[in-house]
Amino acid sequence: IEKVNVLLRELAAGIVGRELEFAEGILVTVTRVSTSGDLRYATIFVSVLGGVKDAEETVMTALARETAGIQRKLNRKLSMRPVPKIRFAIDRGEQHRERIEKLLAENEEKR
Repeated sequence: IEKVNVLLRELAAGIVGRELEFAEGILVTVTRVSTSGDLRYATIFVSVLGGVKDAEETVMTALARETAGIQRKLNRKLSMRPVPKIRFAIDRGEQHRERIEKLLAENEEKR
């Protein structure tokens, strides 16, 4: 499963990075992939950076619109069967890490 996750992340990152366009100032990064134990489903987690209002919502709308096309490209590039059915989700891990780092820094300043 780990090898499938890495392969899907690399392929999805290439497709999202090269073939999809987002509004000016929005950066989308594929951070990780989580594939189900039976290899039928995969969640592709993305990180969205940008000062644009509602950037995450804009990106998720665009990804939802393009999911079928991305799935077809993955189906052609992967020789495994079945190819996991993909869905996209926002990776909140980075935001969580930043919040923890900020709290730790504030705690250090108080000492």
